[in-house]
Amino acid sequence: MSPHVPLPTPLRQASPVLLFASLCCWLLLAAGSEGLPSVALCSPSPTLVTAGAAFSTIYGLSATAMLAALFWILMVAAMTAPQLAQPISQLRLRSLVQRRGRSAGLFAAAYLLVWIAVGPILLAVPNAMTVLAQATALPAFVIAVAIAVLWQAAPLRQGMLNRCHRVPNLSAFGAAADRDCIRFGLTHGLLCTAICAPAMLLPLTAPAFHLPLMFALSVALQLERLAPPRPPRWTWRILPGQAVVPVLFRWIR
Repeated sequence: MSPHVPLPTPLRQASPVLLFASLCCWLLLAAGSEGLPSVALCSPSPTLVTAGAAFSTIYGLSATAMLAALFWILMVAAMTAPQLAQPISQLRLRSLVQRRGRSAGLFAAAYLLVWIAVGPILLAVPNAMTVLAQATALPAFVIAVAIAVLWQAAPLRQGMLNRCHRVPNLSAFGAAADRDCIRFGLTHGLLCTAICAPAMLLPLTAPAFHLPLMFALSVALQLERLAPPRPPRWTWRILPGQAVVPVLFRWIR
């Protein structure tokens, strides 16, 4: 191990609790996919009635919709939990000792609420991609790759990534502190969905490999968060985390 290449600070701050929670969610998803072959949330075919008909057309209650929503929450938790180590760590540092658990809980609940709201829309995208593929005579996966690459290179996306490294001013007491934690969670959730959603089109349009692709994407996006902010401009770094991987390899060596 080279003493001259320090391990990136965000990696040193990785939360074992969040990593363990993510691993548990991945295991549950894998077990669910094995035990319930119809639970293929990312499939555009009528499996699990197309993810509970996209949560029964925005949150209509049914057993299928509830099961689809549960698996969607597991998927979100599996993919994003490790990425929350840095904002939650900063949140705890800026909160009074007796409020740290409450602040982290409110932040996480607000963050997850954004993904639950976006879930039905994102799960309905494969059907639209299929229609577009038929109109253009291109495979839906190829269209998804083009969209993801274009967004990955865009300066607007880098600007959003930079904002993920910022922590807003947080009140210390009472309802104002709760409000600020919720607002922080909602803002961070909106940024994460905007950053990640186009890349998630890849597993969403490849249902036969959606779980392995989701896992690979989760690792890549986590590595991307280790990179420091940089000026928003068009870039050829179209693979998430590619700027950090050489640093990690040098550290391992």
